[in-house]
Amino acid sequence: MPQPKPVVINEGFQVHQELRALGLTTDIVTSIARKASAAKAEALEIDPSSTPGMLAYIKGVRAIRMELMPKGWRLSRTGNVESTVNDQLGIQLCFQNVDVACTERHPKAISGKGAGSRKLIQDGQSELFDREAPEAVDAFGSAPTVWVVCVSTDGKKLRAEVSCPEAFAGNQFEGFSKRIWVVDEDLEPTPGHIDQRDDGSGPVEHEVRIAKK
Repeated sequence: MPQPKPVVINEGFQVHQELRALGLTTDIVTSIARKASAAKAEALEIDPSSTPGMLAYIKGVRAIRMELMPKGWRLSRTGNVESTVNDQLGIQLCFQNVDVACTERHPKAISGKGAGSRKLIQDGQSELFDREAPEAVDAFGSAPTVWVVCVSTDGKKLRAEVSCPEAFAGNQFEGFSKRIWVVDEDLEPTPGHIDQRDDGSGPVEHEVRIAKK
């Protein structure tokens, strides 16, 4: 059965309003996305194949917490799922590397989701429509609604959205009730390897050896 289309927020003023209701700003989300992207770029070709995604995930989660915990959010590991929770707003924010964000296609998690994520979303999203205006409601005592900072980067584009996933049964997001498109920017080109051949056709990289006397 086809999933209903999510509400997509991609206009500047509306994006600011929707993020504000979640206790976020475009600057916060952009900072999280850029730090995750920079971490991914630190991986070397000789590293394990999972390194880029793992570094991006670690730095993405860290960036969320460093941005939000000073503002009163708290760390949560309920169900072995890393999230950052605002009890007053009834929101918990997770980080996710996805194939592509901010396009018509639903973002897909690079790593499949497990039972902990499914239960967290099922419990939180069951009360979603009881809290249409979280900034005006004290949500203490209710299961926090799960929102996900979805970040994608292919070396040329950095994209990030803050989206509310629907409950799902498998190991992948099956749909979203709302998607807030926040970041869509070109990445600066990464310098390539310098040609080491001394044929007069370009710059030469000389290897310098340093040894103790």
